Order: sequence, then structure tokens, then C-alpha cells
Amino acid sequence: MNKLIFTLLFAYSIAFGQQINFCREDITFRLDGDYFRVEGFYWFSNRSDKAVTSEIYFPFPPPSGGHVDSVQIYDLTKGRETWTREEEFGLAFIVHLEPSDTSLFRIKYRQKLNSDSAVYILKTTKSWGKPLAVAEFKLIIPDSFVIKQFSYPPDQLYEIEKIKIYIWKRERFLPDRNMVFYF
Repeated sequence: MNKLIFTLLFAYSIAFGQQINFCREDITFRLDGDYFRVEGFYWFSNRSDKAVTSEIYFPFPPPSGGHVDSVQIYDLTKGRETWTREEEFGLAFIVHLEPSDTSLFRIKYRQKLNSDSAVYILKTTKSWGKPLAVAEFKLIIPDSFVIKQFSYPPDQLYEIEKIKIYIWKRERFLPDRNMVFYF
């Protein structure tokens, strides 16, 4: 039943969000073995000559990965926290864009880990019907923490003081799998 609700909500956000363009994301992950923290910046644009309002569904990793808490959605363009509702598998928020306008949102959450991997949902990007113009990801971990495998090999690694920073940069990015860090 919950998967049906997720599917319907997601289809709703796509069907009624046709005029809104999800064009860019810049995500920072922090992983320490106990928690997976995500802070992302998401750009939406309206290329039409009419104002558009759409509900966007933001999915969370499966509950089997651990409980998601400390969720915050902040509309940086309007300078306020926002969201419509939270579901078991994600949350929904409203994006309102004037003609030829762009809006920037910051979404943050923390997930308590109870497995040997952390997952960030990327595959739903395909449902927008086009690739992201730009996608950048950073994973920050303590230098003592070991990542055994990545679903996407990192482009760069920086080691600064007692941390490691993995970097991924993509253009025209249409993901075929989720971002998974196995440890």
C-alpha cells in the first residue's frame, strides 16, 4: 500500500510538474558509520511564459537502511522553510515559479544507519524526462572510515587533515542507479 502511495505521489508530481525543469543539484554527504547526513541544493526553473505551481516529491532511502530524521526543506529564493507533507518514503513540497524564473531549495536530512551501506536516491531523476544540466556530489568521511565500494566511482579524492573528501562532477547527468556507499 505504501509503495502505491509513493508511486501515485511521484506520478502526480511529474504529471503536474511538466513545466517545471529540475536542472541542477549540488549535494554534500557526510558519513561516519552511525549516521548518513545529506545536505543538497536543488535548482528548478520555469521556461514558460506563465507562472507555474507544482508539488514535488522528494524520496528517502528505503526504511531498511535506517530511520530518516531532522528533515528540513528551505526555499532559499523566498527565504523560508517549506514543505507540504511527510510520507514514509519521502516528503512533498510546493514549488511556485514565475515565468522565466528559477528557484533554489536546500534539503537536509539525517539517517540513522543500520546496515553496511548508505543510499541516496538518484534514479527518480529519470522521471523528469531529461538529464540534469549539472550534478555535483561530495562525500566527507573521517580518514579512519573505509568505503569498500561506490556505485559511481569518484572523480577525485582530497585528504585534508583528518578527513577524506570524494568528489563527483557530472554534466547532462541522467542516472541509471542510486548513489550507494558500501562500508
